[in-house]
Amino acid sequence: VRRKMTGADYLDGQAAAGYDAQGDDWSYTKSSQRKDRPLSNEELKVLTQKSDFQGFKQLLSQYAMIAGAAGLVLCSSEISAPVLRIAAKAVGTCTMGFGLVTMGHCAQHECIHNTAFKSKKVNTFVSWLVSLPRFTNPVWEKMLHKDHHTYTNDPARDPEIMSGHPRNSLPGGFVAYLQKIMRIGGGYLGLGVWSTRAAILFNCARGKVVGYSGFDPVPEKKAKRVKPELQRVCRIQLGFYVCVFGAIAAFDLWKPAFCFWMLPMLVGEPMHAFFHIADHLNCEHDFKNGRANTRTTPAPYFISFNMWNMNYHAEHHLYPSIPFHKLPEAHKKLEGHFEHTSPSAIAMHKSLLSDWIPYFIKRKEKGIQYVEEEWVPCPE
Repeated sequence: VRRKMTGADYLDGQAAAGYDAQGDDWSYTKSSQRKDRPLSNEELKVLTQKSDFQGFKQLLSQYAMIAGAAGLVLCSSEISAPVLRIAAKAVGTCTMGFGLVTMGHCAQHECIHNTAFKSKKVNTFVSWLVSLPRFTNPVWEKMLHKDHHTYTNDPARDPEIMSGHPRNSLPGGFVAYLQKIMRIGGGYLGLGVWSTRAAILFNCARGKVVGYSGFDPVPEKKAKRVKPELQRVCRIQLGFYVCVFGAIAAFDLWKPAFCFWMLPMLVGEPMHAFFHIADHLNCEHDFKNGRANTRTTPAPYFISFNMWNMNYHAEHHLYPSIPFHKLPEAHKKLEGHFEHTSPSAIAMHKSLLSDWIPYFIKRKEKGIQYVEEEWVPCPE
């Protein structure tokens, strides 16, 4: 008789650390061996259930919102009152941009975890569908994201803080803070995320597997496992953009492309960054303590909806196999278990500017090596 797996059995069977991870639980060890995970087997059985209905409902609802926002921009020219016309165009552009960017990050993120839908094929297809408008590559992201989950906030092994930034990833001052929010400025070519994404695609297409800066090489031992596939898909992706921009130029579609794609993306990136940068700021550098290395930040429904509930980030990192639609429920069950919870994104930014950045600057005066090796988060 085949025994039905409990939640813990399922997660233990799905444990997969690092670049070779194949299961859904991207953890450094089996779930049953982790002391920081408090949920029972019965709770996990319910919380780890995937749903195609919830996945498609979220995806289609968000596309409907983006289409509605595009319609508002399109119809705004018919509004006679100048103030209302400008307001309608601004609201439509911001809504469209926030939706496109969060689809490109949050929807892609759920799909590379294989938790948005039951089928891996559907997850893979949707990951490409939402990634292309934002110039990101889901194969590349999944490669690095596995280590980000396995070694969360570890300065020596988390690729998100190994790409040439200060080890605790806190902005070093107000200018750095603005660059981090605006997504423009900094980087090797001075264009922020846009030059970084171009560098990632071009470098990977020529067989040089790089990390989040777009130039830092991934160790060959790890890179060789994904290089053939990554090189192939990056070449195809670059070819796709050549065709798209060629069609735009051939049919003189620059104005609609700017109004309904490029400008919304430029506007949407800072809006997304305003909420996204909270995830691991001023948290412990202990990848074995999922209750302390990630921050969770409750948000209004509109934000949570567009971000596929990724504002519940500590819950997601503690149990990465919990699908997006179950994270609010997990948030309620895990209330009081996390060391870093901001009441809102605005409150987090207030603390960042008034407390965390000055604290970081003061510690940095002793040398960056001291910051890296002796980092202690600013008391909250």
